[in-house]
Amino acid sequence: MMTIKKPDFLANDSLSRRIFQNDGPELTIRPITSLFSLRAELKTLRDENEILQQTLRLSSGLRQRFEELYDDSPVGLLTLDVDDRIIEANLTFAQLLGIKRSDLIGQHVGRMIAPEDHATFIRHLTQLREHTSCSPASERCALRIINTDSEHIETRLESSLVPANYLTEPPLIRINVYHLTNGTDPQSQCHTNLRLANLQLQKEINERKLAEDKTRHHQEQLAHVARLNTVGEMASGLAHEINQPLAAITSYAQSCLRLMKGSASKQAQLPDILGQINTQSQRAANIVKHLRNFVTKGKPHRETAELAKIVQLAVSMVRNEIISNQIELDISAQPMLPPIEADTIQIEQVILNLLRNAAEAMSDVAADSRRLLITLGAHSETHLFVAIRDTGPGIHDDDSVKISTPFFSTKENGMGLGLAISRTIVEDHGGQLTHKTNSDGGATFTFTLAFNGKFKTQSPSPSPRIFP
Repeated sequence: MMTIKKPDFLANDSLSRRIFQNDGPELTIRPITSLFSLRAELKTLRDENEILQQTLRLSSGLRQRFEELYDDSPVGLLTLDVDDRIIEANLTFAQLLGIKRSDLIGQHVGRMIAPEDHATFIRHLTQLREHTSCSPASERCALRIINTDSEHIETRLESSLVPANYLTEPPLIRINVYHLTNGTDPQSQCHTNLRLANLQLQKEINERKLAEDKTRHHQEQLAHVARLNTVGEMASGLAHEINQPLAAITSYAQSCLRLMKGSASKQAQLPDILGQINTQSQRAANIVKHLRNFVTKGKPHRETAELAKIVQLAVSMVRNEIISNQIELDISAQPMLPPIEADTIQIEQVILNLLRNAAEAMSDVAADSRRLLITLGAHSETHLFVAIRDTGPGIHDDDSVKISTPFFSTKENGMGLGLAISRTIVEDHGGQLTHKTNSDGGATFTFTLAFNGKFKTQSPSPSPRIFP
């Protein structure tokens, strides 16, 4: 049963009605109130229909053009399903075999391959399907196909994976078939040899690129391990850095408790002390945040940064170690240095490694002779430099060549990765890492970093200062 109820908010002359069904949803009826409204709606429908027709005509034209380009391509084109059967082929490939295109559809592609090249083709498809998202999903090979006259035709295949219509289906295989000249004259033979050599060269380039990607991935993993090892060795010093603001917060909080029990004049000091608590808590949070960023394993990320700020961050992590070892630290920075495009965590890792090496090198030196000098400046119009000089024993001649070799270390429990990783990071940033023994004792490690543009020296030399 249905009843029609007129809504309270509608005027008496409204034509809208609501229908309430006993066991069903609420319906609203809004009849067209005039011929003008009907005409307006019809015009809108006609306009929308015309747009749809234009879109269909354009789509049909584009499809026809695509089919013409597909068939007229000088390269044979075909698509295989998961069973290696042909589901698409252009006229070029059909003419190469001397077969009607309609007769190709549904055929297993292996029937067109010369028997002696079957193993090559199977390996070709297997390698293609083994590709992951981390590597290029394409493969190339050279083999012979057989036409209807049983002639062997030299071809080069370039195959790639393409998505199927549905995400749950395995990918299809798209194959480009290049007909290689199969002449007996020297020029034709040379042409064929050049094509085959180019095919082999492309394969070797792809293999080398894949090997370089794997090497870079391993280097990133080693760098992460080295950072974790460094933080582990510096645990006590970092704990001291965090304890300082925490101790200050505790002291300020105790002062607040005492002032709250005092007179109104003493309680007036509370806002200032609470502000100090907030400052110290932010300091502790920043230390933890920076430490977390330093040890987090992630992909390299380059950004515009100031080299002096990266140096200050690295120094802040070893400040307690420098103070406890009674080392005098100076920083000499040339003013107005241009910014660099770098992975700040990686560059900080290089500086931190060099600073800790320098501090350890001076462990057997008299306390009043331990001095560490960090110099920043322009190395050339295209490179900046950072030099770290210590007053330790220097580098022995026997160790000078091996010092940057992976797993070589002069420390009793050293991993031998620090300098090797540092060199790799610096070279990835377009620079070089060098070292020398100072004539007056100690050693200096210098690395350069490339930056965009050219730099003109703003002052004759860096101005030294004591790091606070």
